[in-house]
Amino acid sequence: MKLSMTPKGLDDENTYVLHDKKHALIIDPGARLKDILALLAPNETVDGICLTHGHKDHTFATDDLVDLFHCPVYIHPLDMTLCLGNAAAFGGTPIYSPLSAYEPETPIGRFLVKVLHTPGHTAGSVCLQIRSHLFTGDTLFAQDIGRTDLYSGDEQQMKESLERLKSLRHDLIIHPGHGPESTLSQELLLNPYLK
Repeated sequence: MKLSMTPKGLDDENTYVLHDKKHALIIDPGARLKDILALLAPNETVDGICLTHGHKDHTFATDDLVDLFHCPVYIHPLDMTLCLGNAAAFGGTPIYSPLSAYEPETPIGRFLVKVLHTPGHTAGSVCLQIRSHLFTGDTLFAQDIGRTDLYSGDEQQMKESLERLKSLRHDLIIHPGHGPESTLSQELLLNPYLK
């Protein structure tokens, strides 16, 4: 399995593409559609799109990608409100493609996605584990965490979510929604919010 990442997007967000034997999975497609498409080989099948939460900087290119690849889109049900017609009022943007809810273990084409519900940044924030990779969205960054003062954010829920992350395998590679990658072991040592 190979991992690609776009250059920084509109809000310095990270969009990731996983590749496995001519299949691809897109995680958090932000505003730079051309950059996302440049990561895909002409003969790759896009098995799906995974959203870590519903804020627009992580979802903006979703409908355009679905139009091109006719793939399913996955999000936690508690963040679907951030994808409705009035989403802009809450920090989201409307998504008109059908949305599917995650299961705790969600098979998507060639990819098995373990889904950890980690509310705090938003009510429906999730972290996605695929093999040794953990895509943390705006829950956990390198030596920082996401905001809890936006719509449906909650400081106490964030604390509980971070406690859950501390119990995961320490060798997981952390791929956040913004900023550089890290490892869980490194964050346990250096991130003040995980001490």
